Amino acid sequence: MMWKFKSCPKCAGDLFVDSDMNGWYVECLQCGYLSDLDSMLKVKKEPVNKEEKLARAGPAKPIAK
Repeated sequence: MMWKFKSCPKCAGDLFVDSDMNGWYVECLQCGYLSDLDSMLKVKKEPVNKEEKLARAGPAKPIAK
């Protein structure tokens, strides 16, 4: 079992990652949010849009004159 603090998409509570006979899942300790881990991995692997890539790149360098 693994903990992911302040990572719940519903309430920003603490998630724990665990498995059962159906596979891996995450569950929130505070609100009870429950999700299969496979569905969360698919969301994280989706391509990011152009604006997000630029935001992650940081500020642009000034153009020398």
